Amino acid sequence: MSNLTVCYNPKIMDRNGIFLRKDRVRGIIKIENMLSGRIMLLESEDMVRDATKIRFSLDMGTFGSAELQKDYEETGLELFDISADAEADGTKELKDLLEERKSYYLGLKKELYQR
Repeated sequence: MSNLTVCYNPKIMDRNGIFLRKDRVRGIIKIENMLSGRIMLLESEDMVRDATKIRFSLDMGTFGSAELQKDYEETGLELFDISADAEADGTKELKDLLEERKSYYLGLKKELYQR
């Protein structure tokens, strides 16, 4: 699994390899409520671009999951982590990787947000 974290702290961003890559990074983005432990997994053709869009839509109150949006507004940015969960190799279908990762987290008894 990838240990790339999408970070919004400018002091940490340069140490974050995902921001230094010139190519698009395909994979699964994980949004985790660190207070409740609930997560949402999303497919992405470009994890850096999409993580930025996710953060923007959460901040604007327009994210696609009303349940996650509500938790974000009540809990705040500090207790949410938006990170790269798994990087897809060139041949891997994102929908298959997404199902694998969902199964993995359900096996760990994690509760998933619904889209």
